[in-house]
Amino acid sequence: MVGALPRPEGLQRLAKGWLERESRYIPSLARELLFLRQARRDARLVSRVGLATNLPTLDTSQTLIRHKPKNTIFILAGGASINELSDRQWGEIGQAASIGINAWPIHPFIPDVLSIETTNTPGPPSETALFLSEKIDSYVDSGGQVPHFLLLRPAWPPNSNRVYPLLTKNQNTTYVYGRANIITRRRGNLEADLRRIIQRAVAGALPLEVLPDNGSSVVRTTFWALIQGYRQIVWLGVDQNSGPYFWTEEPIASEYRRAANLFPRKSGEPHSTSSSENRPFSNEVFLENLSRAVSQVTNSRIFVGSPESELSESIPRFSWM
Repeated sequence: MVGALPRPEGLQRLAKGWLERESRYIPSLARELLFLRQARRDARLVSRVGLATNLPTLDTSQTLIRHKPKNTIFILAGGASINELSDRQWGEIGQAASIGINAWPIHPFIPDVLSIETTNTPGPPSETALFLSEKIDSYVDSGGQVPHFLLLRPAWPPNSNRVYPLLTKNQNTTYVYGRANIITRRRGNLEADLRRIIQRAVAGALPLEVLPDNGSSVVRTTFWALIQGYRQIVWLGVDQNSGPYFWTEEPIASEYRRAANLFPRKSGEPHSTSSSENRPFSNEVFLENLSRAVSQVTNSRIFVGSPESELSESIPRFSWM
């Protein structure tokens, strides 16, 4: 029929196609504004979760690690390359700021910050959550300093039983925060969009309780480190390959056997963040673009700590002392 209006799905395709146009100012600005809307919406959810769980919300403008210089920070993930670090390198890590992500409490090294997640599944705490709580408790039993905790807000409504038991006892050092994904789904737009968001983040022009994301703890903690002002951000254990975790690498150390049963990983299994099925981009693509964008618009630099990382071919390797 001549003059008939396009169907709604056709309009959606047209709008999406316009929004993803490369090298155009107006579409890129629109993506940035949509990202801001998403971040503000999540900030409101973070406030609700904080009130429901009686936990404070994150304020990215506030310094958490006060006893160490804002020069280098190590982000500690679960890849097997962690097992290759020497005593001398651990000494260097201990002198700098550090943040462990997800199942890091399995490792005996105590970082300054732990980034953790939970779910809102009804019922009591899971066996894995209780195990990690025991590990966190062991930090205190060994005389270690209780680190700060960054808790990614669970979906609404939160289940307080699913928040690690130790966190409810340390409300002054636990901060709930939110997340917002980059809007674009086109690889050609990613680096430029990241530059815009990084500039906003380091200028304090994003909601203070929300971190940019790609469905990845490494991404969120890297943005937190950028906002905090660290000049060298070093990814350790961010192997992004099909190798084991540091606690499942054969032969499995006796202190890691229980962890290997609770957090298994099959040999040759791709890393969970290597797929883009449930995130805007695979983590390899996103992290490579993030590293380049950071070097273009800030005085900070991102490094990988091991040649075993799949990212070592595209991201500079850190020079150990």
